[in-house]
Amino acid sequence: MLTRSTLMLCALCCAIALGGCDSVNKAFEYASQRERPQDQPAAAPSDTAVSPRPSPPAAEPRQAEPAPERAPAVASLPPVAAPPALKPIVAVAPPYTGPEGEAGLSQGVRDGYLREARRSDLQQWRDSQRSVDARRDESSSAFALHNAYVVLKPYRLPTGLYGAHSARFYVPRGVERPTGELGHSAIYDFNTLTCSGATCNFE
Repeated sequence: MLTRSTLMLCALCCAIALGGCDSVNKAFEYASQRERPQDQPAAAPSDTAVSPRPSPPAAEPRQAEPAPERAPAVASLPPVAAPPALKPIVAVAPPYTGPEGEAGLSQGVRDGYLREARRSDLQQWRDSQRSVDARRDESSSAFALHNAYVVLKPYRLPTGLYGAHSARFYVPRGVERPTGELGHSAIYDFNTLTCSGATCNFE
């Protein structure tokens, strides 16, 4: 391959041989064209320049996923004290306003709450109490029937049943015990075969 210097020298010699400065200039142009590579395209005019290929759009930055929200911390509460145990409601009976003592017992007989006890009622109680001495005389039985009554239905005892005004109450099976102030009196209950009161078995 001929170098640029060799081509220039050859062109200059030919120009001088052919004569004239114009030939020298043409020789230089010929040498310049020979030097330019044939496979290189001529530069496009500035007005027809190909626009550069647009670059692909930049990828949008990926937003970070928000962190899952944490449940707010619940402050530990003090232990709840157990409610106090409820006390049962006890019904309070109204105060007794009827006649007192033996007058109140007589009122109970008239109203159908009581009846006077008989010898058969006393014997029935004694039969239920096998430990009773069978050799008791009639005087003791008469004393046991003094101021003695059989309760016929729920009954509230009158007040003032103390001392000589005390009484004996026989409660048959299936009848409720009388309520109220017992005083020195006694209740013989056939439901439980027990006696309650200050004068039990005093005959």
